[in-house]
Amino acid sequence: MGAGVGGVWNMVYVGSPGAPTSHCSNTGGEIPVSTVDESPVVLEKPYIVADGSSYKLMRPKVEYNKVGHTAGW
Repeated sequence: MGAGVGGVWNMVYVGSPGAPTSHCSNTGGEIPVSTVDESPVVLEKPYIVADGSSYKLMRPKVEYNKVGHTAGW
């Protein structure tokens, strides 16, 4: 993960490998950061895809203790 640039208050990273270490101060021009190692539950919204002349409803699976992205999406 690259650097989180910008932000106004507290930057929050959940289940993001390479996220910065949590800290509460804003010394040295850095904004506060909260980091959670895993996302307890991820449930993406259903979405529609076109398959030739028909449409399909895709319903992603519920994922638990998620870290990083889902391969193949």
